[in-house]
Amino acid sequence: MSHDDWPQQLKPVAGPFPATRIDGAAAGMGDHGPATRALIADGFVPPDLITGMTLFLLARQPQPEPGREPGSDVPGKRPKASPIAGGVWVREQFTIHRPLRRADPFVVTGEATGRHVHKGRRYGTTRSQSHDSEGRRFASNLTIGLLSYRVEPHLVDEVEGLPLDRTAAPGPDPAAAAANPHLDELRSATVGERLGGHELVLSLAMMAARDTTTPDNPIHSDVEEARRAGLERPIAGGSHVLAFAIEPLLAAWGPGALSHGSRFDVRWRAPTEADAVIVPSATVIAVEPDRVDVDLTVTLGSGPVAMIGALTVPLPT
Repeated sequence: MSHDDWPQQLKPVAGPFPATRIDGAAAGMGDHGPATRALIADGFVPPDLITGMTLFLLARQPQPEPGREPGSDVPGKRPKASPIAGGVWVREQFTIHRPLRRADPFVVTGEATGRHVHKGRRYGTTRSQSHDSEGRRFASNLTIGLLSYRVEPHLVDEVEGLPLDRTAAPGPDPAAAAANPHLDELRSATVGERLGGHELVLSLAMMAARDTTTPDNPIHSDVEEARRAGLERPIAGGSHVLAFAIEPLLAAWGPGALSHGSRFDVRWRAPTEADAVIVPSATVIAVEPDRVDVDLTVTLGSGPVAMIGALTVPLPT
């Protein structure tokens, strides 16, 4: 396949999110998400679910015909030995342009921009845009997903489609900042301020509650599916891990503080297995007239870093 064959358009899909999925996001916080639950109770989709707009798009693409290899007719995918349903996100860059009401219908459009092999693993890159029932954009996403968890030693490093350094990524949306109802709280942030930082257990029960009975990717809650994908235990979804780093910001600044032009760049460095102890935290690294910058981190109790992220919240000038 040549570079001229990319990007590959995906079939648009429509929402809203199932009510069970949003309620699952609240239940998946266990006892550690009062601000997230309050936002959902007020009728809004929490920021962490916006991480998954590309997954929402990919999971609803037409399925292969009976007898054909999985992935053989889905843009941006190829037949592979050890597929993971829905993929495993390794990096997500996304902007939340405006809040989304939980019952509001939406449309997600997107394209597979490329795929690559690195150290025996296959990755795919997908870009998406999401618009609400009034045609207003509420999310822009650029996703890098791991297509097969098992290493395939025979694979050589290669790139098809747009190289990552030439793939446009979403940035902060300053035009949306004026509508933020929590500007006073944001402007009162101080450099070096650390929010969160407390240990919690991310249990299999919490993962199952978030996944609901119809998961897009069952390796996050089903022991057997996880083993078939090459995992010893189910691993938490990337957006689930991110939710715990976002929670202290929502609690400190207000439930809508991150839903008006905020841009996230999140990387998942190590799997968060069921029943792992995690320490999520958010550290303010810059407060400027036009923005607040935050470092997001989730470490595992055993020491490794599970997730890092950079968050920019724009302010009106």
